[in-house]
Amino acid sequence: MLKIVKDHFRISQSGFNQVFCLLAAIAFVCLFADTAFSGPKQGKEKIKAVIIGDRLVDMAYNLGVVPEAMVARCIWPAMAGKVSTVKSLGCPRSIVTKRKGDVVRYAEEKGIKWILIEKSEDFCILAPDADPMNIALQLKDKGFKLDFVDFSQGLEPALVQAGKLLSKEAEADKLIKSYRSLLEKTKKKMPQKKLGKKVLVLHGIARGKTGKFFIQAEAPDGYSDRFFINPLGCVNVAGLIEHKGVKVTKGYFTIRKIAEIIEAKPDVIIITGKSLPVQKAINKAAKNNKALLEIPAVKNREIYSLPLYIDSEVIEYPYMLLLWLSALS
Repeated sequence: MLKIVKDHFRISQSGFNQVFCLLAAIAFVCLFADTAFSGPKQGKEKIKAVIIGDRLVDMAYNLGVVPEAMVARCIWPAMAGKVSTVKSLGCPRSIVTKRKGDVVRYAEEKGIKWILIEKSEDFCILAPDADPMNIALQLKDKGFKLDFVDFSQGLEPALVQAGKLLSKEAEADKLIKSYRSLLEKTKKKMPQKKLGKKVLVLHGIARGKTGKFFIQAEAPDGYSDRFFINPLGCVNVAGLIEHKGVKVTKGYFTIRKIAEIIEAKPDVIIITGKSLPVQKAINKAAKNNKALLEIPAVKNREIYSLPLYIDSEVIEYPYMLLLWLSALS
């Protein structure tokens, strides 16, 4: 879902804070709605299997199937949404370190004999050692039926493989056709020239139910750069506020004071994660620091909330690209 937090009328600078307060209220409603209505859809066939790898879990879901348990990256938004009812055994990284053996123990306890494993190049660019294929070594000679779906040759061959393994060939064929159709439509809308926008991606995180929050910036060369910012001819300006000594963890670094973004002078601010923390922080800081109001993204109200994309929901990529194109055009 694309949540646009840009108003379409001109306002005076004195009224800007009021608009941000209104936007914060809207964001709260959106967050509540997301919590209430983003749960797993009904009618999915549950199979007695464990699926390892978020792309494969998502593909199975789109084919109408969910496993009894999964191993997927914890930062994948669907973990708290459409696949939240599937038992999570941990992320691929933890399963080969501190939770080593958990997949075997769970499968043996539940009498599960079938394990499907995703094979991908660059499974996670933020954590190179988080590879589902590393888990396969734990499962050999344990009495399991191991099947692999190879994503390294592209989405369509992987869909064909998954369709056969899950006895969903007809569904896989439909998905391929719909994917091709949307991808073609998206390509036709791509700009002929580079958009040339300076983009800052901010990620709002709430600390449980404490009412406290913090904000991170997505460092250059992450997922947003690879799949959206670079293809659209834009540049991620987070590097301009990534000061010496700031620790980048899994592609993000914490912003201690929102006024730091003044140095980046972004034309567009994209919010992933929770919108409210970012909106509240800008609103509060702008009361005492009018320079925030002169940032092009703030001054021109080019602030948008988009779903976090980490290359897990590969079937939805053409749609996600359309959302980014809409925000940056």
